[in-house]
Amino acid sequence: MGKRKLKRSSELRNNKRRKEEDAKLQSSVFSKVESDDEIENVEMEDGNDEADRKLEGEYEEYETKPRKFNDPDANTVEGLPIRTADGTFHRRVIQKEMPKEEEAGDEESEASSSESESKEQEHKKGKGDDEELFDEENDESYQGLTQEEKIIKTKEDIAEMAQLLIENPEENILQLSRLRRMSNSKNPFTAKLAILAMVPVFKSISPSYHIRPLSESEKKEKVSREVAKLRLFEQHLVINYKHYIDLLARKAARFSTQPKVTSTDAELGIIATNAACELATSLRFFNYRKDLFKIITRRVMKKPQNEFELKAYKKCISTLDSLLIEDASHGDISLDLVILLSKSMRRRDYNVDESVVNVFLSLTVLNDYSPDSNEHDDQPKLKKKDRIHLSKKERKQLKERKLIDAEMRTAEQAITAEQREKNQAQILKMLLTFYLEILKARPAKLMAAVLESLSKFGSLVNVDLMGDFLQVLREVTEEILQNKDLNSSEVRQVLLCIITSFSLVANLPTKKVVVDLNKFVDYLYSLIPNLALDMNVEFSHKTLRLVDPLATTELNLKPSVNISTKAELLLRCLNAIFFNSKSGSSKRALAFTKRLYLASLHLPEKSTIALLKFMEKLIARYDEIKTLYSTEDRVQNGVYHPEVDETERANTEVAVLWENVLLDKHYSNSVAMGARHLFKNAK
Repeated sequence: MGKRKLKRSSELRNNKRRKEEDAKLQSSVFSKVESDDEIENVEMEDGNDEADRKLEGEYEEYETKPRKFNDPDANTVEGLPIRTADGTFHRRVIQKEMPKEEEAGDEESEASSSESESKEQEHKKGKGDDEELFDEENDESYQGLTQEEKIIKTKEDIAEMAQLLIENPEENILQLSRLRRMSNSKNPFTAKLAILAMVPVFKSISPSYHIRPLSESEKKEKVSREVAKLRLFEQHLVINYKHYIDLLARKAARFSTQPKVTSTDAELGIIATNAACELATSLRFFNYRKDLFKIITRRVMKKPQNEFELKAYKKCISTLDSLLIEDASHGDISLDLVILLSKSMRRRDYNVDESVVNVFLSLTVLNDYSPDSNEHDDQPKLKKKDRIHLSKKERKQLKERKLIDAEMRTAEQAITAEQREKNQAQILKMLLTFYLEILKARPAKLMAAVLESLSKFGSLVNVDLMGDFLQVLREVTEEILQNKDLNSSEVRQVLLCIITSFSLVANLPTKKVVVDLNKFVDYLYSLIPNLALDMNVEFSHKTLRLVDPLATTELNLKPSVNISTKAELLLRCLNAIFFNSKSGSSKRALAFTKRLYLASLHLPEKSTIALLKFMEKLIARYDEIKTLYSTEDRVQNGVYHPEVDETERANTEVAVLWENVLLDKHYSNSVAMGARHLFKNAK
């Protein structure tokens, strides 16, 4: 009974609503809405609750209102939709043909709208341009502040932006653009603070890999929100990093020697150079590292003029050294630096300090390189019957796997053994060619540095270049020895030429190649009297000396290597002749022993002791030297010629080592004991 009553009440209510809606349609009243009192009365009459109305499908107020469409422009017509390749539909609007009078009026409106759009685009472009300057006077936040308050606010703003970027770089990446614009401010104080603040920011937020630009297909494909956010962050990071490096390049190119450069500009140049050194060391695997290398190279090519530029110069040299030392496993950074430095020095006609050439001595990538190794060529190829048979599907999978592995190595900055060997071969070829060009040009400043480098890398020289190097070394030595009054640097150059010549032929296959180095043996023999009279024979640039008050010693650029004393170089030459090559003979051993005894009478104590130890080792190898200690049981033929600079014509067989008696009465007990010990061994 209750169900019938409930059904009857719902039917009555629906009939009543239907009549009311029909009345609205007839009177065209669509905006009329029933008041709350009428609705309550209807509900009381029907005796229904809210749950029953929902179950019976009662319409809400918004459902009774008609829908409103955005009326298209009167000049357009709705066309059929277009289906794209990915399956989505796009709306198509067709423009109607207008009368000529209406077109004239519309052209003016379109022109005004296009001008406004172009202005907006120029404004947006100006915001992203690096040339936009940050002006504190026009900034509203700096209005009405004193100079001290502006400085404090600038520091606070830069610190706040840097902190936000370091804490959450993806959310606050837009702060990087403002901080970069502040580094290009007209106010030098603001520019200094911003340039210095961006160095730790980039070191903190930049990844240790190279970010490549997106391809067209990657830009069109749909990605998740996280991937899109990461791509936007990387895009902003690379753009701002590029603009920042360009700014550093412009600032660092200003030197104090330039005519229109002020002291403030020179100071900004030093700051920019230091920033480039920091970024080059920390972000050497990130984008635009070659641009940073160019900034550093430009600084080391010019001689510093004051103490601050000297500090920046030394930092650049140490940065280049560390980059070459840490690149032992790759070789790509070393290759870039060798190409860049060699080109820059050629452009300046080798008018640079020797510390720049000594940078190449830090090349660790060549330590394990052997130019004669043909490991990959010697691998035997598999015959057809020994190969593993692969189906077409397996070959396709193997090819795809190789492509994936190549992409992973590129992303991880990994270099294969073959690529590393190619880098090593290219570095060695360019380096040796560069050294040969310097030796032919013969700049006085760089000769010792180049010879020192050749003595290290001489064992890697190819047989084809061997003759060229030996010919140049012989010409350099003969030109220097033509002058009898040699200075300290010339003596060092001759010694280095001799060491380099023997190191070049040290690892040659003696069965295939025979090189005559008799000329260099005579050069060393003729140089010993000059060494005996050299007061700086035991000194190097690292020796503690008094500062000359008349010279600007703080600007004297001392080499980072080439620190061996001339006494040490002499011993290296003697060991190379008699113990590390086949150039030694009994006749030459007699001539060198007699001349070394003559030189030991004038040399300092330490050098004399070192020569006595060498002669003890030489006597153990050549017994003929013992005959020089006495005249017994020996037939003398001719006279000894101490002034002759050729070992074959000196006639040392008839000489006597009377210098040993003087050394026995030396003021140093060590020298006297060494002389007595040699005399006893000779007996």
